[in-house]
Amino acid sequence: MKKSSLIIGIVGYPTTDIEELNSIAIYEGYKKMAIKKNCIPFMIPPIQNIDYINIKTSDIPLLTEKEMDMYKEMIDMCDGLLLPGGTRVYPYHKFIANYAIEKNMPVLGTCLGMQVLAFLDNPDYCLEDNATVKEHKRLDLDYCHKVDIVDNTLLSKIVGKKTIDVNSMHSRHITHVNKFIVDAYSDDGLIEGIELPGKDFVIGIQWHPEKMIDFDESANKIIDTFLSECERFRANKI
Repeated sequence: MKKSSLIIGIVGYPTTDIEELNSIAIYEGYKKMAIKKNCIPFMIPPIQNIDYINIKTSDIPLLTEKEMDMYKEMIDMCDGLLLPGGTRVYPYHKFIANYAIEKNMPVLGTCLGMQVLAFLDNPDYCLEDNATVKEHKRLDLDYCHKVDIVDNTLLSKIVGKKTIDVNSMHSRHITHVNKFIVDAYSDDGLIEGIELPGKDFVIGIQWHPEKMIDFDESANKIIDTFLSECERFRANKI
């Protein structure tokens, strides 16, 4: 019998279409990566009946028990969770990420997805603007800066290098961690990667490996290790 494909949950973000109608989306790079790696991309959308685009974060109501149960059911369908890049962290991001982590499900956060993990680490966290935005927000380059990998971390074991070249699209960054540990710094000293000790695979990185799988070895190592952990998680939950 043919083995079924991994189901990778990808958190959807509120946005608007060309007619300024509210929509839910994921960046295409995550879908392309999942398909190329023979996985099923499964979008986990925001489900509250609110105007996500215009509402203040402080005005978003708490999730109801029914809404939490719906999120849990969607996450339970998945073998791993991708927290993608975006422009704003919503409370449902934190609930989804926290539930997946409690299940010891493999979690990979990129760009804003890493910052979601930072907010789990400290609910009162505030992001800071990058002093060197030019070097950290480039859409026109395959690589825009270097990242130094911290020794004796899960990320260092995955990439097998002390320094790698990355792309980047962020203008804000985190400044510290609590329960997480820092596993990567940019060449100008910003935190570029974090991971959670005691879990099999919970990693956040500021760059976008899903955009680099056609040409970058380290990006493929990160994605492939994440998917290998997803395989192991699925085998253990059956």
